[in-house]
Amino acid sequence: MLDAAHRLAYRLGFPVARAWWVIRRPDHYGVMVAVWIEGRVLMLRSSYRSSLDFPGGGIAPGEAPLAAACRELREEVGVVAPVEAFRFVREIVAWWDNRRDHVSMFELRLGAAPRLSPDGREIVAAAFMPPAAVLALPISPFVRAYLESAAMS
Repeated sequence: MLDAAHRLAYRLGFPVARAWWVIRRPDHYGVMVAVWIEGRVLMLRSSYRSSLDFPGGGIAPGEAPLAAACRELREEVGVVAPVEAFRFVREIVAWWDNRRDHVSMFELRLGAAPRLSPDGREIVAAAFMPPAAVLALPISPFVRAYLESAAMS
């Protein structure tokens, strides 16, 4: 019941936030983590968006991007990895959700499938998928830019 209430709050609050961002036009700083295993990448479905995304979110004031990446991965799907396992890839800047988003992109390559525990509130599903399948779906510009550049390398 509590998870359902949180999902409802996300679904109702997100359009309000997007409307506010139309007026304010803020810059936003966040992180995303491309988690790889055996040629597949971890994709999440949130309770308030129709598109799939990588684990990630905003950087708290005073928080380092790497710390934010570790925190978001743990909060959203329960995956804990040592900071040394994360690799910074690049910053991607795009207009998304009525604001200019600056996203620090990290990679995490795993040797074995982790136990995924979506929080059931913000994140309602998580699965490893082939990149080509992901590119055929609605995804954020950050995921698209990352996967398209990864395919070119």
